Amino acid sequence: MRRPSPATIIASVALFFSLAGTGLAASKYLITSTKQIKPSVLSSLRGKAGPRGLQGLAGTPGTAGAAGAAGAAGSLTAANVTMVQGGTATPPATAGQSAGSVATCPAGDVVLGGGFIWGLGTVPDTSVLTNNAQSSTSWAVSIQNNTSTVAPSFTAEAICAP
Repeated sequence: MRRPSPATIIASVALFFSLAGTGLAASKYLITSTKQIKPSVLSSLRGKAGPRGLQGLAGTPGTAGAAGAAGAAGSLTAANVTMVQGGTATPPATAGQSAGSVATCPAGDVVLGGGFIWGLGTVPDTSVLTNNAQSSTSWAVSIQNNTSTVAPSFTAEAICAP
């Protein structure tokens, strides 16, 4: 058998010491808790959060809570609703001519709705041009006579409340 060369012996001794040193370091400097790691190093090890996963299923509903206190009574009652009328208007007895009437709510009230009422007489061929809120406080009606027959008068009405 041939003797190992001096280079092989030195390499073998170096290998022995390097393995022994690593084993010694592993037993002496073994990390068993995250408290042994510097906080800045620990945060860099954790890294940034990745994408979120899908939302899980909904849990079972809880029991119903107690009923809340009753609210204050509203201010709109039949006692404070008023009906107001505008001036009486009569479309001229000429085809294509019209007349208008406007019913305005009392100060502080707003218009809730409206319409018009005919006076006495036969209603000829007429067209209602407007029958709507002119503003938040008034109702306007405009009626056109489509014939040369005398049309009866009409009056706009508005339903108002505070």
